[in-house]
Amino acid sequence: MQIPPLDLAQFEIIKGSSSTLYGGGAIAGLVNMQSKRPQREAELDLMLVGTQASGATVNTFYSKRNDRWGTTLFASGNLQKAYDPDDNGFSNLPETKTITVNPRLFYYPSNRTTFWLGLNGTFDDRLGGSIEAIDNDANTYKEHNISRRLSSQASFRTSFSDRSSLEVKNSINHFDRDLHTRNYQFTGTQINSFTEASYTLSTNRTDWVFGTNLYTSSFDEQDTQSPRDQNDTTIGAFINNVHDLNEHFILETGFRTDYAVDWGVFALPRVSLLYKSDGAFTSRLGGGLGYKIPDIFTEDAERVNFQNVLGIDKNQLEAETSYGVNLDFDYKFSLGGRTTLSINQLFYLTAIENGLTLNSTDNGFLEYRNAPDLTMSRGAETNVKIKFGDFKWFLNYAFIDTQLNYLDGNPQIPLTARHSAGNIVMYETPEWRLGFESYYWGKQLLFNGTESEDFITLGFLAMRNFEWGGLYINFENFTDRRQDRFSPVVEGTLTNPQFNELYAPNDGFIFSAGIIWKPFGNEMEHHDD
Repeated sequence: MQIPPLDLAQFEIIKGSSSTLYGGGAIAGLVNMQSKRPQREAELDLMLVGTQASGATVNTFYSKRNDRWGTTLFASGNLQKAYDPDDNGFSNLPETKTITVNPRLFYYPSNRTTFWLGLNGTFDDRLGGSIEAIDNDANTYKEHNISRRLSSQASFRTSFSDRSSLEVKNSINHFDRDLHTRNYQFTGTQINSFTEASYTLSTNRTDWVFGTNLYTSSFDEQDTQSPRDQNDTTIGAFINNVHDLNEHFILETGFRTDYAVDWGVFALPRVSLLYKSDGAFTSRLGGGLGYKIPDIFTEDAERVNFQNVLGIDKNQLEAETSYGVNLDFDYKFSLGGRTTLSINQLFYLTAIENGLTLNSTDNGFLEYRNAPDLTMSRGAETNVKIKFGDFKWFLNYAFIDTQLNYLDGNPQIPLTARHSAGNIVMYETPEWRLGFESYYWGKQLLFNGTESEDFITLGFLAMRNFEWGGLYINFENFTDRRQDRFSPVVEGTLTNPQFNELYAPNDGFIFSAGIIWKPFGNEMEHHDD
C-alpha cells in the first residue's frame, strides 16, 4: 500500500546502466512508476482493504478530462495497530496512521501541447517499540517516527511536429522528519528540487535526446550542538542517440556531464548494442558510468537511528563512482496452439569505487569514510514465462555475488542472499484471477560474521471481477515464516533492548481481504502480460 495501486498506469523495470538519461545513481537500472492521465470518460475507483493484523486501508482515485482541462485526484488513508505475532513484547508492525492526498490539474491548449501541475501531501505517524509503551505509555523502550512530505510536480510538453518535441519538468519536495526514542531525538528538514528541459528529434533511422537539468538538496538538522546540515547543487547536460544500423542492429550511445558543487565534474558515457534476429531472438550488450554524492542517509545510519553519526566532511570525502556492464539474451517462441514460452538470461557486473562506509572512531562516534578498494556486484538472473491458455507460469532465479574487496577475504555484502528464486502460477480470465507464489531466499551474511538460515515463503491470491468492481482475498506468507523462528529479533529487556538485523520477514502470515468499487469508468481490466 506504499505504492498507490489505483493511480498506477505503468510499472517499468529498466535494466542496465541508465545514468546518461536518469542521473548518476541509475548505474544498474531503475524502477519507473507512471501515474495515470485523465481520460474523457470519467473514472472513479474506491478500494477498501482489511487485514487480520488489525490493519485497514482505503484508497480512492478520480479522473476526468474535457477538451481543455483535466484532473486526477488520489487519496489514501491507512491505520495499523501495533502487531506482535511472536509475543516477545515488541511490535513487529508499529502503530501507524498515514494520510496521502495527490491532486493534479491538466491543461491542453492545443492537440500538441500539455501542461499539468500536481501537489502531493503525505503525513505518516509510526509508533513502535514495546507493546506496554505503545498501549499504556509505560516507561519502556519506544520509537516514535513522524514524517511530513509536501511536494509539487509540474510538466510542460509540446510537439513542434511528428518528429520533434520539447519537455520541461520541475519538482520541489519539502520533507520533515521527527524521530524520538527514550534518550535520543533526530529532527530535520530537507528541501530538494529538480528541474529538467529536454528536446527530442527523430529521423528515419535515428532518435536524439538533448537535455539539461538542475538538482538542489538542502538538509537542515534542528540540533544546535552538532548539526549535520548539508547543501548540494548539481548542474548537468546530456545527449542520447538511438541509431538503427541495419535491420538487425540498433546502437544506443549517450553522454552526460554533471558538475556537483564541492564534489567536482563527472563524465558519464553510455553505450548499448541491441541485436534482433528475423525471429524471436534478441540480445543486448551495454555499459556505462555513474556516481553518487555522499550524505548521511544510508542504511547503516538508519539502523542506529543516526545516533552518534558524524556529518559529511566534504574536505575528507570523495563522491562514489561506479561502472556497470550487462549482457542479456531474450528468446520468445510458440509451442503450438495457445502455448508460448519466453526466456530471458541476464549477466551483469557493477563496481563502486570510493564506496561510503560507516566506521567507529576512538571516541565512540561513527564516521563516514571512503572505502580503500572496490565494492563488486556481479551475477546472473534467469526469467522464464510459460503461457498456456488462461494459465501463466513465471520462474525466476538470481545469483548475486557482492563482495567487499577492501576487507580481508572479500566477504559478501551483509544481508544479501547469493541465491534466490521465485515461482508464480497465475490463472486469469475476465472474471477470475487466481495466483500462487513461492519464493526462496538463500543464506545471508550477517554483520557479526555468521550466516542466516535460508527460507521459503508461500502466498495465494484469489480475485473475482464484476461489472461494478471486484472482491479479493490474499494469503501472504501463509506458512508464517518469521525471523524469530530462526534467531531472535530482539534481545535484552523491555527497557534496554538490542535489535538484531533483519534478514527474513518480521510480520509473518498476513491475511487481507478487500473490495474495489468502480461506480463508473473503466471496467476491471484483464491483463494479458
